Amino acid sequence: MEKLKVLHLFQSYLPPTENWCYNLLRHTPGVEVHVFGSRYLKNNFYHPDFRFVENYYAGLTQMKMDLPAGKIGSYIKLAILKGTSLLLGNEKQVLRRYVKDHNIDMVHAHFADVGWRYRFLAASCKIPYVVSFYGWDYEQLLYLRPRHKRFFRCLFRLADAFFCEGPYGAETLKKHGCPAEKIKIMRLGVEVEMIPFYERTKKKGELSLVQLATFNEKKGHIYTVKAFEEALKTCPNMHLTLAGGSGTEKKKIMDYVTAKGLENRIAILESIEWTKRHSFLRSFQVFIHPSCYAEDKDCEGGAPVVLLDAQATGLPVIATTHCDIPMEVVHGSTGLLSPEKDISGLADHIRQFYAMDQNRYNTFALQARKWVEEEFEVSVNAARAGEYYRQVLQRL
Repeated sequence: MEKLKVLHLFQSYLPPTENWCYNLLRHTPGVEVHVFGSRYLKNNFYHPDFRFVENYYAGLTQMKMDLPAGKIGSYIKLAILKGTSLLLGNEKQVLRRYVKDHNIDMVHAHFADVGWRYRFLAASCKIPYVVSFYGWDYEQLLYLRPRHKRFFRCLFRLADAFFCEGPYGAETLKKHGCPAEKIKIMRLGVEVEMIPFYERTKKKGELSLVQLATFNEKKGHIYTVKAFEEALKTCPNMHLTLAGGSGTEKKKIMDYVTAKGLENRIAILESIEWTKRHSFLRSFQVFIHPSCYAEDKDCEGGAPVVLLDAQATGLPVIATTHCDIPMEVVHGSTGLLSPEKDISGLADHIRQFYAMDQNRYNTFALQARKWVEEEFEVSVNAARAGEYYRQVLQRL
């Protein structure tokens, strides 16, 4: 069977925290991957089999922004940049030409705002157009930019299919007006065989917890810390590590830890190199990640893939019922879930793991690994993407 040529569109290709998208593209069978980014980031997601659209236009845009105002030299350089753009074509012309010259069969935009920005490709090139929603584009985008409600309605008519991570995401798209027949649940995944399973020692009356996430409000760090503080009153032999580098909530968390005198119990680390995340998690007994809606409506949309990484290493998870997390973490089997922002519920789950013996802990650990193996192997989930692409083509 001849490979489908799919052009994937990104705002930025590709932040380390979106490694799951790279894995999805790399494992989709029967597809020749073409990539366009408004800007390309320097990292390790440049697979030799991928084909990248040369985006000189992004460089021109940056050069324009960098030109000092009011300088004669700037006016000369600006004229040269405009001439270059007229000669080589603007971004729309470059993409249309690329689709035609490379016989692209389908365009797949990643995140709703990207889907809206490049919607012209669907109409002008007359090829199928797919848009994936992942997180902030479910609710926060509409909260911050209300005019996108109108854009969404237009996009739902224009595009041929919409991918989301799970049932919560699907219901959210329906709520916004997306036709149910256009929605496809596209689970993300991890390369399970590449993730080592670690056998950990767990005695009653001890617990070492870790949260690995950027310090953003939706990651729920403040609820992690407050629940840990509450549980510490009756569970003295505990330690919590927060690793995530920067983020809008970091100073707030650090100040709270200091004010409460918890520095000896809570370690706050810089971000962990993504390729070392699995070996880093080896030192801990429970992964905690109480995701929640932020005040500005930011949310996980689906569920953080790091929950799959943690479970694949044999780490049970304490998390919340936020968005599609119940699809990734099975309450009472691979972890424990409570309503979002429920400090007492989180504290109770910490206490349960604290009191847990080795046998019960091993049951959680083995079930966590098995769950990811059976349901979230990326090659299996990526195969569904290939099936969805062909279904869209057959429908048209």
